Amino acid sequence: MTDQPLAFQDQIDENHCFGCGPDNSQGLKIKSYWLDTDVAECRFTPKPHHCAGPTKYLNGGITATIIDCHCVCTAMAKAYQMSGRDIGVGEKIWFATAALEVAYQRPVAIDQELVLTAEIEDASDNKISINCTLSSQGEVCATSYVLAVKVPGNW
Repeated sequence: MTDQPLAFQDQIDENHCFGCGPDNSQGLKIKSYWLDTDVAECRFTPKPHHCAGPTKYLNGGITATIIDCHCVCTAMAKAYQMSGRDIGVGEKIWFATAALEVAYQRPVAIDQELVLTAEIEDASDNKISINCTLSSQGEVCATSYVLAVKVPGNW
């Protein structure tokens, strides 16, 4: 049996983000992993309190948050990859969201595992653009575009 690699988020020190921070006890604690050099996946199962008005669907803001965090963490992982370092090794590399566009295509069932697939469209030292799909039960529920920009390591 192979050991599961560490999630991107678990390799980023001092990450208190609500969506992806392992250091936030009340956060969503999403986990992202490489599928390929430029493709990362996140699997997330919502909790009942993440609901929209109708309790059987996920809140749209939570949907946007998990997309945003998965993509920004993928951008940071890509930046470390491009620098030839493991995530979290050496000088910190941080990225933040410059643009987030989400197209909601169908309601997201709250009682099912969600699969987010982020694919890097373009990457440079200072900005990385990513397309992402969020699927549930094999159906695409949302598509998105995220532009992540490098911010100072001490931000």
